[in-house]
Amino acid sequence: MVLAIAVVTGLAWWDEQREAEDALRDLESEQSVLAWSVAGTLRGHLTSIEREAVLVGEHGSGELGDRYAPVVVRRADAPRTTSQDPTRLILAVPIADGRVVDVGVHPADLVDRDQRLARPGELTLLVAPPNESSFHSANGATVTSAVLRYGLERGASTLRLSRPEAAEIGLPARTSMAGFARVDGGDLGPWGVVAVASAARERDREKRAIWRLVLGVLVASGLVLVFGGVALRRQRQRLELQREFAVAEAQHARDEELLEAERVATMGTFAMGIAHEVATPLGVIVGRAEQLLAKVRDDERAARGAQTILTQADRIQHIIRRFLDMARGGPPSLERVDPSSVVRAALDAVEHRFAKARVALAADIPSVMPAIQCDRDLLEQAIVNLLLNACEACAEGGHVEIAARSDAERVAFVVTDDGTGISVENARRATEPFFTTKPRGAGTGLGLAIATEIVKSHRGELTITPGAEKGTRALIEIPIAPQSSHADLE
Repeated sequence: MVLAIAVVTGLAWWDEQREAEDALRDLESEQSVLAWSVAGTLRGHLTSIEREAVLVGEHGSGELGDRYAPVVVRRADAPRTTSQDPTRLILAVPIADGRVVDVGVHPADLVDRDQRLARPGELTLLVAPPNESSFHSANGATVTSAVLRYGLERGASTLRLSRPEAAEIGLPARTSMAGFARVDGGDLGPWGVVAVASAARERDREKRAIWRLVLGVLVASGLVLVFGGVALRRQRQRLELQREFAVAEAQHARDEELLEAERVATMGTFAMGIAHEVATPLGVIVGRAEQLLAKVRDDERAARGAQTILTQADRIQHIIRRFLDMARGGPPSLERVDPSSVVRAALDAVEHRFAKARVALAADIPSVMPAIQCDRDLLEQAIVNLLLNACEACAEGGHVEIAARSDAERVAFVVTDDGTGISVENARRATEPFFTTKPRGAGTGLGLAIATEIVKSHRGELTITPGAEKGTRALIEIPIAPQSSHADLE
């Protein structure tokens, strides 16, 4: 809140300073326009004086009247006439026959005869006659200013005067603006006109504006602080309630996690008991299959079926032992394995299920891939679980694809289907134990949970996301095996 007030104050101050600077530039431009306007008046008066000086040469000084004094006709080589009035300028106007008419002129008659432009203490009009270093003001004073002479000689159109420079020409010691104009006086030579205006009014307006700004900021800040304090108090109360609610929710979530952990532990113990009990009938199945194989050796088809029973029973026993080892906290039995061989084994295991469901199964597996370190049977089971989930999600005529990819660090197994798909929320919970979207009795919610644990034991990651257009996408990423003296399997 304080930062916001500071930012607003800074912006307001910047805008006020910009407005003040624009006002000074406008005043500066006005003096340039005024100087050129006065220059036009000066040029007209000089022309009139030249014309009347010719008449004086022909008919006498009475042609000029009393406004110009003294009026003296002399030869060009005679000394120049001087005036008893120090406020008057003596203009030497050449006429015919090598004569010169000296005419006394008041500066105000040249630039501001009616005294309507110059304002004491605010605006001064200065003329610079040729061959003189000083300036003459409309009120008759003689002014010496190095900075104005520099600006006039350098052809400047405007100039900003400092406080000491303004005081030097008789204006208040405030910033002032000068505008310059040049006049070609013909036989009377080049003249200069300078209009200098004090920026005291603009500066006073700027000060008043600053005080208004300060007062406005103080009032606004007070109101903001009062209402902000009230708002912060209410917000603090709301945050306190939210914190209490969050604490209650966290406690509730921890209670649910404890219940879930207890349930999982119970189910794990129950599963270990089931695995132990399954070992006895499984041993009976193996024994009967071995007896059957001995009796049907001459029947190739029956022998192949009996051998399949023995192979799958042995695989079941192996997987059960691996699961029991994992349940007891033991590490998986890792070996260097070709990823493509794991995928092919998983395809062989689920091929009959896809054929029965009439769902097409495609594979995109490179012929050469870097080896990974894994428990072949467990990783194969994880991929089988993903493939079976994809198959069950597809209607008859659906499509499932498994692809294997690798880079310098990981091997990825991607299973995609065009089935019913999965929502983002369900995808986030899909790997939780016992979570399932299948109807009651159609699924246990353990397939993806088991696959997740298998992948984690291999320092990998399993991700379930909605498909790009429809269906579901499951991704397993496993680190590649460290380089060794043995070449990667192909």
